[in-house]
Amino acid sequence: MTKQELINFEKKIAERFDNGELPYLIHLSGGNEEQLIDIFKEVKKGDYIFSTHRSHYHYLLAPGAKPEVLEQKILNGKSMFVFDRNLNFFSSSIVAATPSIAAGVAWALKRKKSSKKVWCFIGDGAEDEGHFTEAVRYVDGFNLPCTFIIEDNDRSVSAGKKERRGTDIEYKYPKCVRRYHYKPTYPHGGSGSGKWLTFKKEADIIKSPSKASSDILTGTYTKNIKYFDAVKLSMELLAAMGCVFVGYNVRHGSAYGSLKNIPEEQRLETPLAENLMAGLAMGMSLEGFRPVLFFERHEFVLNAIDAIVNTLDIIDVISDGNYRMPVIIKAVQGSYKPFYAGLTHTRNLTKAFRELVSFPVYEPKTAEEVITAYRLAFYSDRPTMISELKSLY
Repeated sequence: MTKQELINFEKKIAERFDNGELPYLIHLSGGNEEQLIDIFKEVKKGDYIFSTHRSHYHYLLAPGAKPEVLEQKILNGKSMFVFDRNLNFFSSSIVAATPSIAAGVAWALKRKKSSKKVWCFIGDGAEDEGHFTEAVRYVDGFNLPCTFIIEDNDRSVSAGKKERRGTDIEYKYPKCVRRYHYKPTYPHGGSGSGKWLTFKKEADIIKSPSKASSDILTGTYTKNIKYFDAVKLSMELLAAMGCVFVGYNVRHGSAYGSLKNIPEEQRLETPLAENLMAGLAMGMSLEGFRPVLFFERHEFVLNAIDAIVNTLDIIDVISDGNYRMPVIIKAVQGSYKPFYAGLTHTRNLTKAFRELVSFPVYEPKTAEEVITAYRLAFYSDRPTMISELKSLY
């Protein structure tokens, strides 16, 4: 599309919003047409494009995109939730939710020796998030095929960099990060008309996914086996079926020894960054890998709740089925033995996790239930969490 075609498209959407046709929050693009046209000259068909709540221009410039498809998505209330698997287009209205997922996709592409690349757009407000920095360091350190682009309009909703950071000095990043500056045409949200709008229809409300059962209906698969041996056996079965184990202490410590017999190339040791870990697993799943995401304490899962609740749990609903992320979460509830590590390492948060997500959170209490839970998780097309009880190890 040309610069004028981009401008005209957004102008039409702004007019439809002002006319009361769109009872949804919209974030219009504008002012950065030339910069994006230059960037998208490098984007090839099949590349992944990760966008933000302000995604219209990114979609319109994606190879193979059709303006009428985007317009219909916007009319259906999807302005902040533009997904298209045919174009490998993925957006998020959660600030800095995508960099770690983009890194996971890039890891998978490199592992598969693919020629595809990943392009991840964020605003300078998302640049303030630690999630972004974690992903940048990971992509740079492993030389992954991912480019982050900071679209800098010096505005996080309304606040400029100096107001919110204390300085407007820009940070230097490695070569996987680019930045361009622009003056936006429209305000953060809406068209900027200043009108009090009367909408002509009610908004269609997206419903949360239905709660899945966390009950384990077991059969007797193995007799006379101890709880930990069942955990270890389950990991070996998952490995034999091609699963990749993601997290810290999956190599060093082998996840309490449960991964001792797993080939090293199937164990991805990560930084001590739980949200990044979750994003890596989620991104890997988009390229056909089946990740087992390991948290050695329940409390540590809380650092990844943003990724788990705001994306992993609901991605199939908000993307209209374009994307699924069948990640298996292996979360261990700490114990008092062989030593007591305090309240931050020993609480059982299974009930809380069940309240937060719609996918199953199994809490196996026997060896047979362990084997059944992991078997159910592997054959599910949605995420699953297994809450292991270390006191039974």
